[in-house]
Amino acid sequence: MTIKIDGISQVLDILTGLFSAVKKAANLSQERKSEMKDALANTAGLIDETLTILKQHLSTLITRMREGEYDVARHLLVELGNFQEWEARYRRFLLCDELREAAFNLERKGMYQLADNLILGDPRRIQQLMWDYIGGEANAAKSVSEMLMNLSQLEQQVNTNPGFVVEQLEAARKEVQACRQQFLDLEIQIREAVA
Repeated sequence: MTIKIDGISQVLDILTGLFSAVKKAANLSQERKSEMKDALANTAGLIDETLTILKQHLSTLITRMREGEYDVARHLLVELGNFQEWEARYRRFLLCDELREAAFNLERKGMYQLADNLILGDPRRIQQLMWDYIGGEANAAKSVSEMLMNLSQLEQQVNTNPGFVVEQLEAARKEVQACRQQFLDLEIQIREAVA
């Protein structure tokens, strides 16, 4: 079972690249740089918050499995396929006004071109990535959705192979925590640069 959430990792790469580009931009005022950095930090924080909710849900599932509460665990696993709290948080992230404003500001100021040259060396590539993974929900949401759907299928093995179910849930929680920590570290780095 694949437990990677590649789309979220790509969002992290994009935010990191944009932060780097904003830091290096010589043609922006300190105030403008600060506004953009703050918007990027808010976005990283919002993603961290979303991943925390998912991690807490996985931790609850693991606890229920270890305590032999298989009926509760099966119910929680089925919920993963349609995890409403995750969806609500993710939509909030997608509709984040600060992020959209930062994206438009970066576009207006020619920051994508600067970021392209510094990071990817491919004109307009970072701009496209920004809108693909942040401005549009398809790719990042799809990778998380696939992970949740795969995990929800473990419901069929709760009684027959509980050790395997716990192992898979722990691996998923570890992956979510690793992603979460990266966004938390990025938020801290950006906020320290803003100060």
